[in-house]
Amino acid sequence: MYTEGYQDCLAYIDAYWDQIIRKPARRKIDHHVVSIPYTYFVPNNKKFSYIYYWDSYFMFRGLIGTKREWLIRDMVKNFTYLFKKYQIIPNFNAPASMGRSQPPFFTSMILDAMSIPPHIRGHRAKLDKLLPRINKLIMENWTRHAIATAKKEYFHVWIDPYTFYNHRVEGYTLARYGDRDVGYAHSSELESGWDFTSRFYNRCNEFFPIDLNVLLHKYEDDFSFVSSLLHDEEDALFWKRKAVERQQEVQKLMWNEEKGFFFDYNYLYQRQSNFLSLAGFVPLWGGIATEEQAKKVREKLPLFETDHGLTITAKESLAPPLDLSSIPEQYRVGIEEILKPKQWDYPHIWPPVEYLAVVGLLRYGFVDDAKRIMQKSLAMQAQVFRKHHAFFEKIDGVTGKRAGDFHYENQPGFGWTNAVFFRYVKILDFLEEGNEPFLPSQASPPFTLAFPT
Repeated sequence: MYTEGYQDCLAYIDAYWDQIIRKPARRKIDHHVVSIPYTYFVPNNKKFSYIYYWDSYFMFRGLIGTKREWLIRDMVKNFTYLFKKYQIIPNFNAPASMGRSQPPFFTSMILDAMSIPPHIRGHRAKLDKLLPRINKLIMENWTRHAIATAKKEYFHVWIDPYTFYNHRVEGYTLARYGDRDVGYAHSSELESGWDFTSRFYNRCNEFFPIDLNVLLHKYEDDFSFVSSLLHDEEDALFWKRKAVERQQEVQKLMWNEEKGFFFDYNYLYQRQSNFLSLAGFVPLWGGIATEEQAKKVREKLPLFETDHGLTITAKESLAPPLDLSSIPEQYRVGIEEILKPKQWDYPHIWPPVEYLAVVGLLRYGFVDDAKRIMQKSLAMQAQVFRKHHAFFEKIDGVTGKRAGDFHYENQPGFGWTNAVFFRYVKILDFLEEGNEPFLPSQASPPFTLAFPT
């Protein structure tokens, strides 16, 4: 069993939660922090001392099914509070980031929280008979309010062309990254979470990113699902139509049949990018690829897979070295900025996006591929941990060692790496025990997985 083989790693991960869980400040005033009302956690105990939007979703992977899973609901309540007060779920809870968000995982977080029974104080014996009904009413009420907030975030931040956030482009269903307060290209890339990458050619605001639009499709699908649970079939049908509309536009503009892959779309020049990144696997995670498309995407694994996992981009998509000696010096700076290595490029392995790719492979039945990648990742991460006594934000996918520093030091700790490691162990143990990976009575992918992801 994988749990037995990685006991030292798992013990560290369990203990590290105590270093990054925070109680909300009651009286202390810090003008660099936007206060939040509920218990929260941060990515590590060094540089990253705020709550981060998309980091938190991946860190939930390390809480599900544990004694600390109650934190998931508190974090959802914190994000709900931030949206209601500031009309955005910000990149992180600080004034400097209130003009931008991050990859939107809020409905996925709500679905995580829905699976956690509410805690009811009082004498349990007196509640035994009533508890199932009370739990059901509490959860329905909580879910209704949480989803109502998510719908407002979806419209106000990501969809409405008349708000401040610059995410909609006239004539398209799809969305881009933007920013309320700062120039588009740089801050859009900050909002994407891929800060920084050659994927967007320093023009992130000109692209409809494939992963962002899969996430927004999942919002629409999640709204439909929850409406059905709450017996509002008219609303469920409305959101299903929205999801189909976005899926059709993704298929039209972002799927490349000849290359067999999903790409970002540059709306300014009305053409696809040809840059290969793990974002192209996110449609499998979101379940919007056809079975044939998933097979073709899976064939691209050798472009990303190393002895240690999946690199965030393909080496072949990076610009080759260029001789700039014939170009006047004053013009070289911009070219060099585009061409220089960036931290969200090959050869780096970033656990959160690798995780989305692994889950996508599982959903389309490529279990052996997913197992192989998870096994490589665990072995590599354990080796790094046993050398440095910590996990890191990112890893060099060629050497299997701690990655270098870029515009900040490669951070130890580390929230999403710890959580993905924990979840890989749980998934592999589940499969090792001989359990069926999919729920029964499913004839074709995308399958519903029989274990938490």
